[in-house]
Amino acid sequence: MLYYRDVCSLKVLCWAVIGCLSPLSFADSTSQPQKSLEPTLKSASQEWFLSTHEVISEKVSDWSNGLDSFFSGRRDKVANQSFVSMRFGSIIDEGDGVSGFFNLDTRIRLPNTENRLNLVIETDGDELTQDNRVSENEAGQNILQSARNTRVATALRYIKKEWNTNVDLGVLLDMPMDPFLRFKVAQSWKTGQWQWSQSESLFSYYSLGNGGRYSLKADRRINDTYSTGVDFGATYLDSDSQTYWRENLYLTHALNRDSKLRYQLSYLQYGWPNLTSDTVLYFVQYQKLLYENWLIGEVKPQIAHARDNDYEAALSLTLSLEVLLGQEYL
Repeated sequence: MLYYRDVCSLKVLCWAVIGCLSPLSFADSTSQPQKSLEPTLKSASQEWFLSTHEVISEKVSDWSNGLDSFFSGRRDKVANQSFVSMRFGSIIDEGDGVSGFFNLDTRIRLPNTENRLNLVIETDGDELTQDNRVSENEAGQNILQSARNTRVATALRYIKKEWNTNVDLGVLLDMPMDPFLRFKVAQSWKTGQWQWSQSESLFSYYSLGNGGRYSLKADRRINDTYSTGVDFGATYLDSDSQTYWRENLYLTHALNRDSKLRYQLSYLQYGWPNLTSDTVLYFVQYQKLLYENWLIGEVKPQIAHARDNDYEAALSLTLSLEVLLGQEYL
């Protein structure tokens, strides 16, 4: 298990990257960028930007190799696919105004353990379900506030490929600590041109409660440019004594090698056995690779018709950057 001080160090490094990348981000700022910069300053800024990415990517690799040696008893270093994904930006909402967000996702893979152990770090570990969420990020704060208020969950994931299962045993790093256990089984198959997958999961948190989720997904590639798919999810939360349902219909459009569009329509419901309509939302998501293979920009306008807003249209715009860190991104 990752030591608590290592998680704190990771958050500090994340904040450092946010500071380094702030001129590129869509964060709120009262200061205005200068209209012109000396070439030497541009070169120094770019060198600082790239060196920061390199240092943290090497740190991720070092953590992975160290943990791999601890669990496997072998000290030989092999190429690994461990990574850290940091995504941050701004949400422009007609009701809440402009706010910022910060998300962190980490997978530390341990190859010497025969790929059976991963270390998982998430910033949404206290979010028990995505099936009732209209927005993927919470409004009302700026990027640094979001990073400071992040509730990190860290878990050791055991993978049993023969059974298509994985088990997460971890803790939500907050005060008080909240240990949890997650168990997931997944299956996949193909019929004609459609690729199907489904999963069943159970989870238990000491303070947040118990629950379970079922999901079913179908994808079809139309050609080199277009693909389409549908997915369905249902989550039961014991703490709410409620079942949440979500259906997504989407189309992806590859504009070129570095950019793509995603069009999605989602329908959210709740209740059982009688289902109640909650929200209908639709969005267009544009993603573009901005630098090499590790800096990604995203623009996402969305319209939501929520029950608690009398189904009136609510417009929001999400602008974000994603930074990928790890050995394969050096």
